Amino acid sequence: MDNSVSKGQFRGQLNGRAAGATRQGGMSLVGLIIAAIVLGFSALVVMQVVPLYIADQKLTSIFKGLEEASAGSPAEIRRTIDKQLDINEVDDRFDSKEFEIRPVTGGYSVTYNYDGRATLFGNLSLVAEFKHQTRVSN
Repeated sequence: MDNSVSKGQFRGQLNGRAAGATRQGGMSLVGLIIAAIVLGFSALVVMQVVPLYIADQKLTSIFKGLEEASAGSPAEIRRTIDKQLDINEVDDRFDSKEFEIRPVTGGYSVTYNYDGRATLFGNLSLVAEFKHQTRVSN
């Protein structure tokens, strides 16, 4: 009788598996479904939130333009804001009447704070709070 162990059997015993057994890698069906749900929810959030920030960037550019402009009255500032909202194609989201224009020393302070809402599904929404303020010189 020969009590020797062949190389293949010995390797299998060292790895904790029977000789010749292979281990398969990959994702189970449940793991694949969970990954698809997470990926789909992430894509939904991105598709709903990105437009909020794009509109806010346009509003930021309007405020930067107001800093550089000089205006004589609040009515002129509102007309400038209306034109810029129309040019940037965000006049459906924002109204120049909602902008707060207060007189300060040497000009006007223009403030606009708002909440952007992104409806995900049903009654679940994400809310982003935006604040803008600038000073317009006479």
